[in-house]
Amino acid sequence: MLAKHAAEAREWRLDELLDAPGRFGDFSLRCDAPRGAALLLDFSRQRLSGETPGLLKALAEARGLDAARAALFAGEVVNPSENRAALHPDARAANPVNALLTEQRERVGAFARRFRAGEVPGAGSRPLTRVVNIGIGGSDLGVRLLCSALGDANSRPVDFVAEMDGVELERALSRSDPAETLFVLCSKSFSTAETLANAYSARHWLTAALGEDAPARHIAAVSANAEAMAAWGIAPDMAFLMPDAVGGRYSIWSAAGLSAWLSLGSACMNEFLDGGRWMDRHFLEAPLEAGMPVLLGLLAFWNQSLLEHSTQLLLPYDTRLKWLPAYLQQLEMESLGKSVDAHGLPLKGKGVAALLGVTGSSAQHSIMQWAQQGARASSADFIAVRDGGGAYPRMHSEALRQMLAQAEALARGLPQSAIASDPLASHKALPGGRPSNLLLLERLDPWHLGALIALYEHKVFVQATLLGVNPFDQWGVEHAKRLAADPLSQPPLAKLLDD
Repeated sequence: MLAKHAAEAREWRLDELLDAPGRFGDFSLRCDAPRGAALLLDFSRQRLSGETPGLLKALAEARGLDAARAALFAGEVVNPSENRAALHPDARAANPVNALLTEQRERVGAFARRFRAGEVPGAGSRPLTRVVNIGIGGSDLGVRLLCSALGDANSRPVDFVAEMDGVELERALSRSDPAETLFVLCSKSFSTAETLANAYSARHWLTAALGEDAPARHIAAVSANAEAMAAWGIAPDMAFLMPDAVGGRYSIWSAAGLSAWLSLGSACMNEFLDGGRWMDRHFLEAPLEAGMPVLLGLLAFWNQSLLEHSTQLLLPYDTRLKWLPAYLQQLEMESLGKSVDAHGLPLKGKGVAALLGVTGSSAQHSIMQWAQQGARASSADFIAVRDGGGAYPRMHSEALRQMLAQAEALARGLPQSAIASDPLASHKALPGGRPSNLLLLERLDPWHLGALIALYEHKVFVQATLLGVNPFDQWGVEHAKRLAADPLSQPPLAKLLDD
């Protein structure tokens, strides 16, 4: 029935749907929270009729979303290929069930308070003041996003080193005084090639400047592998643990967020956790038709699996969220980029869309040409902040007007008949009919950012449940890593690179 409905929906005119009386009221959802916090989802520009939400809800019920959601929060095995639970909701809980999460959050908070008070001395007794975070993927993108979005004059300076080519490391070291620099190595397995390559170079830099004993006071680490940290020489009081059952792309809520705690402070990070756990309660308690993560997941499935939009755009209209597209690319594409279901059987259909993203104003001068006129239609999520809170409120308002104009142009298009007198009418016409969501945060603070990240985590979980895939493994990234470590498997070009 839903497939037949989707076939009919492809023929609907989105501009006509938009002009129906009460369209915004029928196809928007507002979530109000304590202290004036709020999120508003406008999905009126989706290719939906009044019948569609009920059909999608019925699909969610048939695919067992209620039971899957309950299993996730009960700590049951939801990652069958690795026989693990997924403990990221517990990592942000007020009182985690997992004792390791409680213990390590207390240790991280205490260490951050000491560091920010100038009470963590380096090898030469001067206090450590600057952080260099060395990690990649989930050990990098989350802390980058938080520090970029929430950093202010009270934040401690932090550099990020992820790439293996040495450029980021060289730039970070050029800005750092060895006597005042703390390195945070973050790797769940403590075997990640890129992270260890940068870590060895950082250790050599420290020992050359401060002596062989310096790394014990200047290098902290976060991992699920305590033995590997100890073998590498991480001092016990500088080694922080995360559970195996917290996946890398979900790990910002755990001790893997250490660099953000050091830079932003405990008060900020506790508010961030509070926003995430509020979204957890909303996801658990709201009826399916009134749950924002459920709605986002259903809409993504509708657009990608049923209407066959092969690309999803993520366009934040706030410079502070410039790292959000990269963060959500990893979350969505590593979680949902599967061609078999949780039982190892081939997926029906084409799976999920590729996610592309950049800050909205920049997108208007790059990928929006493709989005507005390209031969392959995409869907989009626009994300904005109502209260920009900056020194230039008029500029912020103008950016939001630009965003609304882009969303309207995607949906309504520009018919060639409307500009028939223009000799370039065929070049200037826009097809329209391209759906989008508009997600508006009341303001950008730690609470709202926590709620936003948890919202998309649960949206991915909903979409995975509808698809039948395991969103918590990532076997597709493992094979090439093994090839890179095996000289016998290298192609001829690799030998030329070594010459």
